[in-house]
Amino acid sequence: MFEYLPSSRSIQRKFGGLVLLRQELIPQSHSDYTRGVERSMRAKESWHRAAKYEEEFYLYLIQHLEPVAVHEHKIMRPGNVSSDYFIYNDDDQGIVIDLFYAKDIYSLSNVVVIKLKRYKNLPYKIIFVLVGNENISIQEIRKMLARKKTSLPPNILLDTENNFKNSTIFKIKQLSKFSRN
Repeated sequence: MFEYLPSSRSIQRKFGGLVLLRQELIPQSHSDYTRGVERSMRAKESWHRAAKYEEEFYLYLIQHLEPVAVHEHKIMRPGNVSSDYFIYNDDDQGIVIDLFYAKDIYSLSNVVVIKLKRYKNLPYKIIFVLVGNENISIQEIRKMLARKKTSLPPNILLDTENNFKNSTIFKIKQLSKFSRN
């Protein structure tokens, strides 16, 4: 990210890690954000933000699809995968929607790699939707995907919330007998 800053590996070798570096640079401040009260607060904030996004997205989905077609937190097999939403459609195959947040295109790429491991064996159309970060555009995502050595499987789509709401939802409505006009 910043050419003049050392890598995390260099910090580990020279200072013993970020915790020790923080203790040395700012002795009176909290130095370990991976455990304790600081970590709990960050995890709680993250959980509340995710719950808010999921609720807002659900309300959006049922504006366009009948509530009976939108299943929240469906567990699918193989793999006991719990998706955020499962949309029932005409061909009885369904569409899986998984929401996620990424702070930048680099972390987005890492999140997608993790999600692919979990979802790759499911026999459904799968849509990963980036929520909460309008700074990453669908064009940036497409460029990132074009540079990847291994492309996404044909049943998996990576989308932004804006693109989903302005384009993808209308394709889903065409496939669903539960669509609202």
